[in-house]
Amino acid sequence: MIKHIVVIAAAAALGTLPGKPISPSGSLRVDARYSTAHLSSDGTTDFGKTKTTFTVGVGRVTGRVNLDDNDPSKSTFDFTIYPATSMVTPIDEDGKFRSEWAANVANHTLVCFHSKGVYPTSDGRLRTSGNLVLTRVDRNVEVTASEAYAGPVYGPPMIHKVSRPATFVFDRPAAAGNGQAEAVLTAGSTKVVSEDFPQLAKAVITTYWPPVIQDMKCEVPAAGEDYSGAHCTGTLVKVPDLPSSGANAGEDYPGPANFNAITGQHLTIAVNLRLTPKAGAPQAPAGN
Repeated sequence: MIKHIVVIAAAAALGTLPGKPISPSGSLRVDARYSTAHLSSDGTTDFGKTKTTFTVGVGRVTGRVNLDDNDPSKSTFDFTIYPATSMVTPIDEDGKFRSEWAANVANHTLVCFHSKGVYPTSDGRLRTSGNLVLTRVDRNVEVTASEAYAGPVYGPPMIHKVSRPATFVFDRPAAAGNGQAEAVLTAGSTKVVSEDFPQLAKAVITTYWPPVIQDMKCEVPAAGEDYSGAHCTGTLVKVPDLPSSGANAGEDYPGPANFNAITGQHLTIAVNLRLTPKAGAPQAPAGN
């Protein structure tokens, strides 16, 4: 049975519709407040009778895009996809992480793309090839039941890093509009065959991807008797609902076991990027 993210509000992928295509040039930052990656895989529903596609998770995206309008071959796309537990990547590409995040399983997967060169396609889009890198941090857990049991004991981190060639095709950047000065939007995707990159498909499918909240803002009220913690607002990204059997349906009914199943033969990564010319992209934390 596939678990999926429950959301309480719908949002457009980037919160605004793009305007006219433009040709930005220079160094652009991927705005992690709005940029997302939708990770989907093939599967079946109705107990294997019907093929379908499942969104297995939505991640946050950060990074930098350099566009050279005079010589596109010098352009680069460099971005990182990670579970949305924070506004910065909780681990870096080499697997370094802060010890306080070690117990959060959502922090253990990182997907990076590094490309060089952009080539216009016949339909006016931008094609870029490079390396797709998976970084995964795993830890063995020992749970020994006894009178003195004080919780699970985590072993040392085991870092797995695998890289494979990949090609993304992006829409030509367009002005964000809607009062967002200087911001531009673009969307691109790639499809990975699990036979060529089995570690990536397995890691993405088994990772817990928390809900993505765009433009999240939190306020901490003054402490008092009715203090209930920080109050946060933002727009929750909508994830498609899973097919339902319709039998005994209810808000908390997960459906019969194996009604939906992920096959995992293909993995599609679709990124929606909001780019700004501002410097200072968030960096991964140093290891302890």
